[in-house]
Amino acid sequence: MPRGAAAKPGKTPALASPPADDTARHAQGLAISTEITSWWHEARGTSAMQIKPKDVIDVLNKAGVRFVLMGAHAMAGWLKGEARATLDVDVLIRKQHHKKAVAAISAAFPSLIAEENPVVTRFRDPALDVVVIDLMKPSHDIHAAVFENTVSGGKSHDIPSLEMALASKFAAMMSPNRQQPRKLTDAGDFGNMTLANRDKIDREKLHSLGELVYPGGGVDIIAMMDDFLQGRPIKL
Repeated sequence: MPRGAAAKPGKTPALASPPADDTARHAQGLAISTEITSWWHEARGTSAMQIKPKDVIDVLNKAGVRFVLMGAHAMAGWLKGEARATLDVDVLIRKQHHKKAVAAISAAFPSLIAEENPVVTRFRDPALDVVVIDLMKPSHDIHAAVFENTVSGGKSHDIPSLEMALASKFAAMMSPNRQQPRKLTDAGDFGNMTLANRDKIDREKLHSLGELVYPGGGVDIIAMMDDFLQGRPIKL
């Protein structure tokens, strides 16, 4: 099973010094993104249910579901100081475990409304009409590849490897169904991960993953990475 903003006034920032290793850094990044999101809820005084990544991870692990944590919570360690708030917890589920995952989340959070889509099962909090959990389906080649390209995010879960995280953001930017503001956020995450990990990126691996997004995507993802590294304008 897989191991599955500014500081709040008067509160010490969670990140005081760099963690000793990558796994610790990813666990710390997740803790920071979770805390920033909680601060956002407190500042806004929202009535939406605050679903934390640990809550979802614990439910899925208990149900024996194979999954990989995705989204901003999973990328926080790769972002190295650029962790951000996010209203939903994104999890990619093994195809054969999807029904089990939906049942487990539905039982654990009965007040949420499940919405079935071709590529994701979304759980919406009716209080503010916002999605708080996304159970993603490996409906595209790039998502199917995630399960073979992971690193430890801690004792309870895995997250995408650096190249896989970049390829996932690239796929989101290239999606014809994604809204432009969301693509700009994806581009920011892609650029920040690139700049923070410039000496660790395996270009050959990144190229091969880019090809899974679409034919020729390998060349395009490398070009986009180099544009960020050289400070050139980015085109979506």
